Amino acid sequence: MAGVRTTRRKRAGGGRSGVGSKKSKRAAVRMLPRARVAGAVAVMAAPAGTARFAAGKALAVTAERDPARVYPHFEAIAGLIDSASKVVRWNALQILGWLGPVDEAGRIAGVLDKYLGVIQEGNLISAANAIAGAGRIAVDQPELTERIVPALLGVERARYATAECRNVAIGHVLTALEGMWARVGDQRAVRVFVKRQVKNPRPAVARQAVRLVAAGFCRQ
Repeated sequence: MAGVRTTRRKRAGGGRSGVGSKKSKRAAVRMLPRARVAGAVAVMAAPAGTARFAAGKALAVTAERDPARVYPHFEAIAGLIDSASKVVRWNALQILGWLGPVDEAGRIAGVLDKYLGVIQEGNLISAANAIAGAGRIAVDQPELTERIVPALLGVERARYATAECRNVAIGHVLTALEGMWARVGDQRAVRVFVKRQVKNPRPAVARQAVRLVAAGFCRQ
């Protein structure tokens, strides 16, 4: 069994509730016993049925709290990035984002391009989950940061349903960058990105950028 990395992450991209889910609903979801994980993965991967969604939420909670329980099923979960069900896809993105601490085999690196590609595919919730997960991966696997940062900064060029959706996605990127800042080697492009968001038309995003600048994230 792969060992848990000793460097624990700062929560990048938000708290436990995950993007696109309500805390009140997530609070009722319990971590799965090890003996039930394989069955939950099978249910989540089923071609149809609402049970897939509950299984995915339970697996996400389990992956967050004990990633080693879920990691043996990495390939099956990674395959669900392409699921026709958006909800299954969101859960898969969340789960993979929590598996970094036990990924001694480097499997995340092998699917990272597909994972990051979700940011550009136009669905805001999918993108937000990929952004948050990528931030966590960068904290747990700093060697992947140079691949992750350009994908996050590229959110400005992504096409979403509306310009406001893109601005929401930019806000998620700012949150992820804050959590992974210490892992970023060449910080110049990130500084420029953050400073640009000070004038973002979405007030919450502009305030977030102002706070980061004031906190010293953009100092030379």
